[in-house]
Amino acid sequence: MTKGQTLLYEEAVEELNRFGISGAQIYLIDLIPLIEMIWADGKAQVTEVSILVDYLKKHVKHINRLAGHRALTLEDAKAFVTIFLKKRPDPELLATLRSFIAPVRLAGSDPEQSENLKKSLLAACLDIGTSSVTAYPFEPNQRFNTAEKRCFFEILESFSK
Repeated sequence: MTKGQTLLYEEAVEELNRFGISGAQIYLIDLIPLIEMIWADGKAQVTEVSILVDYLKKHVKHINRLAGHRALTLEDAKAFVTIFLKKRPDPELLATLRSFIAPVRLAGSDPEQSENLKKSLLAACLDIGTSSVTAYPFEPNQRFNTAEKRCFFEILESFSK
């Protein structure tokens, strides 16, 4: 598959399976951009992780409501993100996993639901990016540092394709 090709849902799920992400876990790949934002400045800070956990709780409830049954548990979701929080994952791995969000989670039949998911993810990314700084004092335009800004715009661009 070339970088410019658009993946279909089935192909994306198959690729996720190759990464060990299967079953209900595929609904957790939405969390990858938040994990990218957490690591963008090189540090997983307590406040950033706290925002992720809050988002995670809402996300699991939302997925279960959409499914009409308990498809995910909060414990399983926490275990999924913990893998990416123990030590900084390869940024290319995260970018690859993020590329599966569009065909798996945003290409559904309900455009309003897809748009709401995008807005929710981007808002959480902004919350994470602005929640902590790595060095004090900081300039007024450096609360959201350059690496975090770059990461945010890469995420934004990937959702615009």
